[in-house]
Amino acid sequence: MVGAGGGTGASTLALALATAAGGRVVECASPTASGLVSAPTAELGRHDSGWLQGTRDTVLIERPAALLAALADLPAPTTPNDTPPLTVVDVAWEIGQVLAAPSWVADLLRHSPRVVVTATATIPGLRRLEAALAMLAHTHSVAAVLGPRRRKWARVVALSAGPLTAELIRGGRLVEVPTDARLSARGLDSHALPTSLLHAATDLLHLTHD
Repeated sequence: MVGAGGGTGASTLALALATAAGGRVVECASPTASGLVSAPTAELGRHDSGWLQGTRDTVLIERPAALLAALADLPAPTTPNDTPPLTVVDVAWEIGQVLAAPSWVADLLRHSPRVVVTATATIPGLRRLEAALAMLAHTHSVAAVLGPRRRKWARVVALSAGPLTAELIRGGRLVEVPTDARLSARGLDSHALPTSLLHAATDLLHLTHD
């Protein structure tokens, strides 16, 4: 999971995906930039590998314990005793920056058979999505666009979709992610995720496992 820009809901959607699958979220953000800092309902403490672990119902949430100056400082993910049905990696760094330097995150983006790219339903958002898709042209990418349903996009927004984005739309590989007023105001906390968000996550799961 990688955002085509900031504020695209990548961390929230990563948690929703893991919730829908009963899996695990590995967030790569430095602690000061974490979107999941308030998401666990129980904290398990620091793992020997350098990850902070917490749980939320059946979901294991892992976040870096130390501040990161670069992605190269990010430790390798832990190996859980019980293999989760799905591990969602929330890249949480700018995609160009990730691909410009060696790290296990960059390797994952380059070689993963499925990458979810999040964006917003705005002109800049779709242009950033197109740029991100171009950088990931070798992968089978899926887009998750935060905002109104596509049929309600303003005409100028719809026309700003580039050819790679249009190809995803034609192939049914663009999922609409509804905005939620409470999440927009409060961020992720211990409250249950909105049903509409979990429905979008389920649609994404089907696309990433076909």
